This record gives sequence, C-alpha cells and structure tokens, in this order.
Amino acid sequence: MPALPPPASRPRAIGIATAAMCALAGGAVWCLLSLYSRGDLAALAFLVAWPVAWTLRRHGYAGHWSGALVASTCVALAALYSFYLQAVAQVAGMLGLPMREALLRMGPGMAIDIARANIDTTSIAIVVAAIVLAGAFVKRRA
Repeated sequence: MPALPPPASRPRAIGIATAAMCALAGGAVWCLLSLYSRGDLAALAFLVAWPVAWTLRRHGYAGHWSGALVASTCVALAALYSFYLQAVAQVAGMLGLPMREALLRMGPGMAIDIARANIDTTSIAIVVAAIVLAGAFVKRRA
C-alpha cells in the first residue's frame, strides 16, 4: 500500500471538504443511533470529532488556528444536523409521514424549535466540550 504524500503537498481544500463530509456523515449516523436508542446520545459528538480532527491534521492543519476553527465548525455542524434530523423524524413519526415529506412541510423554523425543546443543558455541555476538544486537538502541534 503506497504511503500518503506529506501534508504540505496535499490540497488543503480537500481536507476541509473531507472534514465537512465526515461531520455530515457522523451527524446522520448519530441521528440514526439516537432514534434507535430513543435518546439524544450527545456523547457521540466526541466520536464525530475524532475523524474530523484527524482528517484536518492529516491535511496540514495541525498547529494552525484556521484548522482548529474548521474542526470546531464541523463538529458543531454535525450536532446541528443530527438534532435537526431527530426533530424531523419525531414529527414524521407523529404524523405518519415519510421523513422527506415531513421535512418539506414543517420548514426549518419548526424543526429548530422542536430540536431546541428536546435538548437539555447536559447535552449542550457535552457537545460544546466535543467542539472545544476537536479544535484543541487540531491546534496541538504534531
């Protein structure tokens, strides 16, 4: 198996795109596991933060504030995406609609309000800790 080229020779935009896709995929899996367990599973934010931070470090962002900001933003995006999808699934289940139809009918405002009502302060604290940890891990020198 060939070795990866050094981080300096890889395009940094690919790293940001890969980290964003890891965050969105992690948010979707987080949502599915939360729906299956009937809880918000905020601790999964740490499992989403790990591949995001690792990806950014491998693409040359280790030790840079810009990488820490991108990592924190991606983990926050994953959390928002997961909680948003959980709210849509909750409404779809109550109304007996497919998720796509519920998403189109309810609009973002209602989904955000439902997600906000379902999140407690402990979950918020756990997600904020994962956001900070992801940024700190990327900011740390190699």
